[in-house]
Amino acid sequence: MIASKLARIAALSIIALAGATVAAHADEIAYTKSAANLREGPGTSYGVITTLPKNTEVLVEACTATWCAVTTEDDDEGFVAKSLLKANPSGPDLPFNIQIIVGPSGPFLNFGVDVTPPPEPEPIADGEVCFYQEADFMGANFCVVPGDEDNDIPGSFDNNIESILIGGGAGVEVCSGVGHSGDCKYYTGSTSSLPSYLRNRISSYMVDEGDGGGDNGDSGDDFDDGNVIILQ
Repeated sequence: MIASKLARIAALSIIALAGATVAAHADEIAYTKSAANLREGPGTSYGVITTLPKNTEVLVEACTATWCAVTTEDDDEGFVAKSLLKANPSGPDLPFNIQIIVGPSGPFLNFGVDVTPPPEPEPIADGEVCFYQEADFMGANFCVVPGDEDNDIPGSFDNNIESILIGGGAGVEVCSGVGHSGDCKYYTGSTSSLPSYLRNRISSYMVDEGDGGGDNGDSGDDFDDGNVIILQ
């Protein structure tokens, strides 16, 4: 607990030095767009404190380009990916934008809808299929190739996959049940956000060379890129 507190203080210091000054009276509220991991620090290498359900209300203290320091109603303190937060619980699932405004009454945080497209992901090899724990090819991930399969996904990726990136010449069947049972779907193209019946519900997969037909992803064309979160 002491270590996580120290990591939080250090991370907030970095945010402040980067120019995102924390206002004393800045009690802006945000809401999670989907299930979101509350982490001990601003990055996927930090441990998960808890997983917040969709539309969880949090108090935002400060943000970098990609992570926000927040406090929950249960007084849990940690960091959430900025792309998983929104300003309105019933509004569109668009990430918010935070600006530091300096005026006569002091600095305060200004929320606005951020319509900037997400950063271009990094390339993956043809024939690879990569699974991501967050939408838009963000967060922790692992990649496999044709011929790979897992009848029961182990560890933190079981029931914790939100997007799939597919290079040329590959296809993948994903299923909600172990042993390729339950709800299944076959993809030959990338999908930045899985449908609700598969999002955070995938327990098994099978990869081939893309000759199984099926859904060709978000746009009908394979994405050429992946993504790695970089703290700025």
